[in-house]
Amino acid sequence: MSDFTITSSKRFNSKPMVFELDIDEPIKPLILLINPSSLDIKFTPKITQQRVRATGQNPSYIYHAQHDELDVLSASGKSAMFISDKGLTRIDRTKTLAYENINELLKIYRNNGTNRNKKPNGKVNPCVVDSIGRVVINYNGFIYRGHFTNFTISENATTPFNLDFTFEFKVTRTFNIDQVTENQILNSIQQG
Repeated sequence: MSDFTITSSKRFNSKPMVFELDIDEPIKPLILLINPSSLDIKFTPKITQQRVRATGQNPSYIYHAQHDELDVLSASGKSAMFISDKGLTRIDRTKTLAYENINELLKIYRNNGTNRNKKPNGKVNPCVVDSIGRVVINYNGFIYRGHFTNFTISENATTPFNLDFTFEFKVTRTFNIDQVTENQILNSIQQG
């Protein structure tokens, strides 16, 4: 099986990466404070094809083919620096805007586009998934719709005032903003 890897080129006027949840009661969109330092899109075709002779009176062949694998978007980057009202900090980092930003991204990963089943009293039952929505990433002129498959946060001793993150995202649909209208995107999202 062969893999094709496309490394995205950054535009001169690149916009921030925005994460949204396409679910029943979405949270407000999350804008990353710092864009990822690397973003790769990997395409893997399925090469399996098969011709099968039909049984019975008809001796013709039946051709079986499968769709390609979903694209995988891999990204890595750093959080913004942990700056509190006392200055650069590591101890009070949970009280900084940079920590809140990376923590919100972690919450979007943990939700991963799921609609939770509500109990009769209106409270959300965290154990029961009602339906699956989608995570939507808007970045550099493209909209990627899909779900997370992996997300990692780590600390590095050489940069103690940042957190490093990496994630993999399976893309079920890609839109080029320059080639489609907003109505076409909304209609496609509503159709599933």
